[in-house]
Amino acid sequence: MLAGALVSLVLAAGAPAPTCRVTVASAATRPPRPVPRSFDYGNGKIAVALDPPNGRLVAGRLPSGGSRATIGPDGSIYAKVGWWRAGSAKPVVSGRLVGHPARRLHADVPNGYGSGFQATGLTFPTTGCWRVTGSFGGATIAFTVLVTKSPLGA
Repeated sequence: MLAGALVSLVLAAGAPAPTCRVTVASAATRPPRPVPRSFDYGNGKIAVALDPPNGRLVAGRLPSGGSRATIGPDGSIYAKVGWWRAGSAKPVVSGRLVGHPARRLHADVPNGYGSGFQATGLTFPTTGCWRVTGSFGGATIAFTVLVTKSPLGA
């Protein structure tokens, strides 16, 4: 139902529906052990918890009243993303707007996490189709997410 509302919003604005080959988490994308089950995309050295797993990140209020991402005063979108890595060094996280390589996201990868889990904050300067890449210990994973704003408002 929410995806249909987003498509309706885009079409109502007179723009064509977005074309974005999002990454969808599934049993086939699960990394091998020892990665915890909550991290549904990656490999044995680095993985990410894709939330939502359908590749569509909606910022603002959801019909349920909750939110997955927030809209900043400047219109940027902030989402907290969980990563897993096989060690204690910080992963390197970057991203770009598909079709506009100069448009980059800002990744905040804080200190203070031991081995395994790593929280990160991703700030997308605008909506659109974003390719996010994480690297750790010679391993790399990338996923594509469609970032939109909820028709319900911030």
